[in-house]
Amino acid sequence: MFKRIKGSPKVESALKLQNKVYFWNPKDKKPNIGDYLAYETVLYALNLRDKHPLDIDTGKILSIGSVLHFANDNDVIWGTGRNGKIDENKHTFSKLDVRSVRGPLTKEYLESKNIEVPEVFGDPGILAPFLYPKDLLNTVGKQRKNGIAVIPQLNDDFKIYSAYESQLVSPRQLPANFISQICNAEKVITSSLHGIVLAEAFGIPAVFYDSGSGENIFKYNDYYQGTGRKDFAIGKSIEECLDLTTQPIPDLHERQLALFASFPFDRFQ
Repeated sequence: MFKRIKGSPKVESALKLQNKVYFWNPKDKKPNIGDYLAYETVLYALNLRDKHPLDIDTGKILSIGSVLHFANDNDVIWGTGRNGKIDENKHTFSKLDVRSVRGPLTKEYLESKNIEVPEVFGDPGILAPFLYPKDLLNTVGKQRKNGIAVIPQLNDDFKIYSAYESQLVSPRQLPANFISQICNAEKVITSSLHGIVLAEAFGIPAVFYDSGSGENIFKYNDYYQGTGRKDFAIGKSIEECLDLTTQPIPDLHERQLALFASFPFDRFQ
């Protein structure tokens, strides 16, 4: 997955990165936008302090994605959320270093396991505008037909999108290319949580399409509540979504700064 470049000890150790900066990697090795963005976001944050993921003292850091069930004792949690469809017995940890979580539902779950959780919420995907400037993305992204971008969830049956092929944006892309297509849309309709997160981070209105993919509503509720919203629009068809709106993230910039301030720089020595 990573190229090996001679002469750089840290790049030579790149295959070890997933053990330090966790991100879910599909079996077919094609990138999934939200999960791959976890690696790039943590790497960017550490680079700002001249640090590297392999510098972490113990454990690993879990950030973007519903990957809480992959945590082990002493791992660091920064913006991770619980996946509501994962059995309780998959959560084998009893001691975590939690700096922030995606939302209050994940906080409530961890506190039920006697794990301390600060009142800092947000999926680190909302920090994407700091990594990928919109002005540059607009120079490469294609304009969407009728201003609408339609983003499936990874597990969707793509046949249900046949009437919207020209507006379809696959989540199986690397972050910059994916986000450039969002930034050139006027509205996003999506069953993908990170389609919603990234659209809203860049100020693009997004509506949740309940596609019947089998995804649990838990993570969507967790995200919206973590960004200060108890109510959000849910469409049962793309046509219905066209007429729906959801309130933008209130106080987005303040939430971004608070989330970044919770980054566990002290764990990297």
